[in-house]
This record gives sequence, C-alpha cells and structure tokens, in this order.
Amino acid sequence: MRMKTLRKLFYVACIGFFFASCEETNNDKLFWPGEISQEYGSYIKPQTLDLTYSGETLIGKTVSFKTADSEKGTLTLNDVIPGEKETSIQVYLNDTKTAYTFNGETTSSTGATIKYLGSITPKTMKLNLTVTPQKSQWATTYTFADLTRGPGMTIEIDTDQPGWPYVWKENEDMMLTTAVYTYLNDVELSSDGASLVAYIGLLKGALGYFVPQLAHSITLNSDGNITAQYTTSPLQIGSSTFDNIDTSNPDFMMTIMKMLFGALTPEDITQVTENRTWSESSPLNLAHWFNKDGKVYIKLNLPAVIYQIIKSSDQNIDSNLISGVTEAIMKGDAIRLKGLLGTLNAIINNNVLGFIANMDNATFQMFFNWLQNGIPFNVKAENGHTYLYLTNESLTPIIMLLPDIAELIKSILPEDMEMKDMLLGLLEGWFGDVDGSIPNTWNKAKTVNFGLDLIPANK
Repeated sequence: MRMKTLRKLFYVACIGFFFASCEETNNDKLFWPGEISQEYGSYIKPQTLDLTYSGETLIGKTVSFKTADSEKGTLTLNDVIPGEKETSIQVYLNDTKTAYTFNGETTSSTGATIKYLGSITPKTMKLNLTVTPQKSQWATTYTFADLTRGPGMTIEIDTDQPGWPYVWKENEDMMLTTAVYTYLNDVELSSDGASLVAYIGLLKGALGYFVPQLAHSITLNSDGNITAQYTTSPLQIGSSTFDNIDTSNPDFMMTIMKMLFGALTPEDITQVTENRTWSESSPLNLAHWFNKDGKVYIKLNLPAVIYQIIKSSDQNIDSNLISGVTEAIMKGDAIRLKGLLGTLNAIINNNVLGFIANMDNATFQMFFNWLQNGIPFNVKAENGHTYLYLTNESLTPIIMLLPDIAELIKSILPEDMEMKDMLLGLLEGWFGDVDGSIPNTWNKAKTVNFGLDLIPANK
C-alpha cells in the first residue's frame, strides 16, 4: 500500500514538474508564438503593418509571420517584391523588452537582393525593405523619341488600275517616329484597312504631340519602381494653352490641321516643349515593373493611387474604404472591388474612378487581372530606340473600350470650350461605334503594335 502511495506521489510530482516547466518556458518569452503568428496588413482594422519600400511608405500590402518558439520565424511578403506573389524570409528574433526585432539580407527566388529591418509585437509590425531585383537591361531612364519624317508606306486607291483597287503606295513625306510606337502588318487592302492605317497614324501624331508635353522622362528604377519627371503646366496646341484657347489664332488652327493630316514637324514639338519646366517627380510605390518571360510587366498599386487622388481632392474619406480596396485585391474579390470604387467615386466624383467602376463585368475582370498580375508589355531594343508596346492580344480589350473612353473625354471637356462640337465629332469618328472608326476596323490588320518609342538615357 505504501509503495502505491509513493508511486502516485511520484506521478503527481512529474506532472507538476512538466507543467511548471511549460509555464517557465512560456513565461520567459516576451510574446508567445501564437500572439505574433498572424497576418499583418494595412487593411486590417486597426492597421497592423507599417511598411516602407525604398524609404517610402508602401500601402495596400500584407506580410504574414509564423514562429514556433518566438526565437526564429518566417516572414512571408505577399505581393511586395515586384514579380513575386510570395517571398519567404527566415528571420531571427531579438528581445528588446518591448518588441522583437530582426534584420538581415537575403536573396529571393527571382534573384532579388532584399535588405530588411523590422520589429514585431502582437499589435503591429514595422518593416523597412531595400530591394534590388536581378539586373535588367531595361532598368534605366528614358526620354521620348523625337518626331522624324521621311519616306513611308500607306494604303491608297490606285486610279491607274481597273476598278480602282486599294494598294500600298510609298509616300515621300510621312511621320516615321514620334513618342508613340506603332507597327501594322497584313492590313486588308480595303476602305476599312485604309481607315485603320490612317487613324493609327493620326493617333501616333496626336499622342506624339501631347505626351512629350506631359512628361520629360520615365524611369524604370532598379528597385522595381516606375517614376516620371513631369510638369503640371497646361497642354498647348500651338501657342494656345488648353485653359486659354484662341480659335482666331492662325497658329492654333494650323496645328489642328497638321494633326488631322499627319503633317506635324519637329519644330511643332519644339515649340510646345522647349520652355516647359519639369519640376515634378511622381511618388514612389504607385506602380512597379518586373521582367517575366521576356516581357516587361507594369503593375499598378491601386490603393496607393486612390490615396493620392483622395489627398488631392480635399475630401474626408473613411479610411475603411481604402482598407476595403486593399482587402478585395488581396483576396481576389473583383465584385467587391467594383462596388467599393463606385462608392468612392460617389464621394470624390473622379472621372477615371467612375469610368472604371462603370465598366461591364467582363471588362472589369480584365482590369482586375491586370491589377493582380500586371500588364504584359513586349519590349525590344533596336537602332538606339527601346519600344515598349502592347500587341493585338492585349490591345483588343482596350480598343473595344474606345467608345466608352470617348464618353469619358466628352465629360471632361469644359462646357464653354471653343470648337467643342468639332472635337466631339472627331472623337465619335475615331473612337465611336460608327463605320470606319478604330473599333470597327480593328480586325482589318493581323498585327497592330502600339506603345511608346523611348530613348535610353545612357545611349
């Protein structure tokens, strides 16, 4: 009997020792593993992630953390490093009595070098990242190609042949290059084919006239950021600015005619760009780029862009709306995102947000896919130029949006703008759902490339 009693006491002592040991193990930790093993994010309420990337705040992202012993753990960066859906980093925790800290350097699966410095508590994670992706030949600053003229090919009616067929003919004086890159191949020799060639040329000239007025340069930074050097000065047509158009000015009317008939010259571009000051630089972390499968992907950070729009609108917006936008993108909820953008637009009345929110569901899904995966641009270097462009596959959904884009442009134009009726007519002819417009002639060419014609700064 006494042996049984002693055995029981021994068992009780062992159990007590076991629990005491566990309690001592847990009590000597600043935070238990379960307290800090969680997802930290800017959409979580209250916000639990303070993330900086290249020294600037990066919103719209989440970081997960897991640890089994509060001594070492795994950081998972969710869609933070350009081109990587998830990036895992093993870290070792240092107890500072108020938080765990960690720092170090690692190389990601795509070859990016990541320097990290952070701290973590159950309520918040602070994380500072300095990222250098794998070297890319495309990482540099670009200016826009100059307008040049020379011999080129166009589609015309051959009145010397029976039936007056459409044929390719050489034109001795055409726009060869502008800030916009275009390439057409296997175009149908017909009235519609001729219209498509003419309209693409017109867009090349018009955008090639205005784009260099908006931005002086674009930089694909080595950390994956995209930035631009730009101006807030108003656009010009000849010597008239958009906020003070003088239709009686012969210079204004001459420039309009040159645009319509493809007769713009290098001197026309110089006139509207030589005295502009490029004093503005776009904020970091609004858009990123990365290489994948021989293409350059450009990915918009929509929550950050919306935050900038709200800042400039002077509206008092519930922060939960932006948090909701982030959460919808992170969780792949396109329907919720569309509704939130509609709500935001009802408050700040932004034309672009309204345009996006009013897309049909199929088009919005395409836009949502671009937000999640990036827009795939083809890229090539040739004769000192770098062409960053979309092909038919990526362009077609955009082309089908042109009638809606025309409506958006109409809504932006001032009510008292001179020559507004003429411009509205041109927009309808180019972009509308009418015979001979770009959307209705788009299938008349097998290949249509459209993008930017850039000159690397190091050339």
